[in-house]
Amino acid sequence: MAVKKISISLDSEVFERAKRAAKAEGIPLSTWLGQAAEEAAELAEARAALAEYIQVYGPPDEDAMADTRARLDKAGVGQWETADEAAARIAALARLRGELPGDEVRRRAG
Repeated sequence: MAVKKISISLDSEVFERAKRAAKAEGIPLSTWLGQAAEEAAELAEARAALAEYIQVYGPPDEDAMADTRARLDKAGVGQWETADEAAARIAALARLRGELPGDEVRRRAG
């Protein structure tokens, strides 16, 4: 990945908060700022895509949105999982891929 060196100006309080956050995560400030910029850019792109969708198709139907939210909730999408649940999910995905814990990746003939 190519890195572009830049000079930026930040509000003093924003700088201090970013520095504390980077330290808490154990990463360099420049890495933390890069991750924050990436997240902000992704959010801006998502907002632009939504605005474009609404311009082309109109606003989403509220009843359809409520139904979709209910179906996602029922499926557990967006809900927190415990460490044990995460480990079980990762192990299940590994089995589906034909990977065995501790072994090299094995593909099943099919």
